[in-house]
Amino acid sequence: MHAPVASLGEAAAGRRILSSFITEQVRVLLEERSTRLGVVGALLVMASLFSLIPTPMGVDPGWMFIVPVAIASIAAGLREGLVTALAASTLVAFYTGASTGELEPGIMLGVVLARFALYGLTAGFLGAFAEAHYSVQSGLRQLASTDPLTKVSNVARFYEVIAGLESCSRNFALVLVDLDDLKTLNDRYGHQTGSLAIQTVANSLRRVVRGSDCVARFGGDEFVVVLKDADRAGAQIVTNRLREVLQEQGLPAAPDVQLSVSIGVAIAGEDGETSEDLLAAADEAMYLDKRARKNCASHSAHGSVA
Repeated sequence: MHAPVASLGEAAAGRRILSSFITEQVRVLLEERSTRLGVVGALLVMASLFSLIPTPMGVDPGWMFIVPVAIASIAAGLREGLVTALAASTLVAFYTGASTGELEPGIMLGVVLARFALYGLTAGFLGAFAEAHYSVQSGLRQLASTDPLTKVSNVARFYEVIAGLESCSRNFALVLVDLDDLKTLNDRYGHQTGSLAIQTVANSLRRVVRGSDCVARFGGDEFVVVLKDADRAGAQIVTNRLREVLQEQGLPAAPDVQLSVSIGVAIAGEDGETSEDLLAAADEAMYLDKRARKNCASHSAHGSVA
C-alpha cells in the first residue's frame, strides 16, 4: 500500500519540478526584450496568416490576436500590452478591409477602435495584474536578499553575485571588512551601540562603492564587498576611502570611540578562482592587516610611555 502512494507522491513532485523548470525558462526568455519582441512579432504574423484562411461562417479569425496581446501584457506590462493591442487592431482592420474590399479610412478607423476596445481591455487587465504581481515579487526578492539590520545584501545575495561573475568570467575584487573591537564596544556601551557601529560601517561602505558593486553583511561584524571590473589598485582606492569616511563618523552613545576596520583584499584570477579560495585569501589578508595595525598601535603606546 505504501509503495504506490510513494510512487504517486514522487510523480507529483517530478511534475511540479518540471513545471517549475519550464516556467522559469519561459520567464527568463520573455524577460529579454529582444526575445520577447521576436515572439510577439511572430505571433502577430501567425495571427495575420490565420486571418487569410477562409473560416466557417460566424467564426472570427481576429480571436488569434488575443494571444500576442496577452503574452506582451503579462511579460512586459501595461504599456507594451497596449502597443501590441494597437498593432493587432490595425492588422485586423487591414485584413478585414482587404477581404471585403472596403479600405476607406473611416471604415478602417471604426474597425480599429472596435478591436482596440477588446484587445486594449485585455491588455489593461492583464498588464495591470502583471505589474502588480511583479512589484510584489520584486519586493519579496528584495526582502529575501537584504540583511535586516544594515539594509545591505545578505550572504545569499553575495553568493548569487559571485556566481554570476564567475559564469561570465568577469574580473572583480573581493574585499573583506571586519569591525575592530566590537566585543569591547558591546561590553562597555551595550549591544545597541554595537549594532549602531555595525550599521555605521555598512552605511560607510555604501558611500564608497559604485551602484553596480555589492556590499553584503557576511556575519556579525564582518562585511564582504564585490567590486566589479576592479583590480588591486582600484580596491585600494576604495579601502582608503572607507577608512577616511570612518574617521569622520562618530557614535552618539560612545563619543570617545573611533571606529576602525581591518580589511583584506583578494583579486579574482590572482588570489583564487572560486569564491571559497577568494574568501580564504581575503580572510588571511584581513588578519594580517589587523595584526599589523595592532603591533603599530602597541609600538606607538610604548613610545609615548618612554
